[in-house]
Amino acid sequence: MTTPFVLKVAQVWTGAPPRGEVRHIDEVHEGHVVFHKQATRRPFLTYRTTTVMGFRKWIQQSQAVSSDGMSAASIHGFSPSREIGQRIQLLRKAAGLSQQAFADLLGVSRTAVGFWETGRPNRISRHIPRIAQIFGISEEVFLNGRSEEKVRVDITKDEASIIELYRSLSMENRLQAIKRMEMLVRKEGRGISP
Repeated sequence: MTTPFVLKVAQVWTGAPPRGEVRHIDEVHEGHVVFHKQATRRPFLTYRTTTVMGFRKWIQQSQAVSSDGMSAASIHGFSPSREIGQRIQLLRKAAGLSQQAFADLLGVSRTAVGFWETGRPNRISRHIPRIAQIFGISEEVFLNGRSEEKVRVDITKDEASIIELYRSLSMENRLQAIKRMEMLVRKEGRGISP
């Protein structure tokens, strides 16, 4: 059961890195929200007003999460096609492919890929075997996000902790975690292995 999406006074919303903007809700009215941004450089608060729709749009665009655990996914609720779309986008970006390049490999239009990535199924089922093949994963991994196949790998306790944390995240937050790790690797001047 999904929690209904509600903006409330005293909620704190934090956008995804690298910007990571933090917005505190001060007032909620029928059509608008009054909020302030967390002061980092200035000691005073600047109150801002936007429409409820404008605030919701910011949540979606910045992939923000609230202090009480809500996220952009809360606005729409759970959607298997949206989760598969996010998985396609994650795998495509990890492979360094544009939507057009991926569409060309698959033999579909760029528009079809865009539909899939935004959670509109648009006849994706017949392409699943080829999508899995392009990304070098099994259909099970593509559809479920993991495989029940057991693989023996030696890892440190720190690495095991990271894996457990990663697995506990939603698909949306997994994307954010990967983006953040890639940013940190680039910041350290190291390459990212394929």
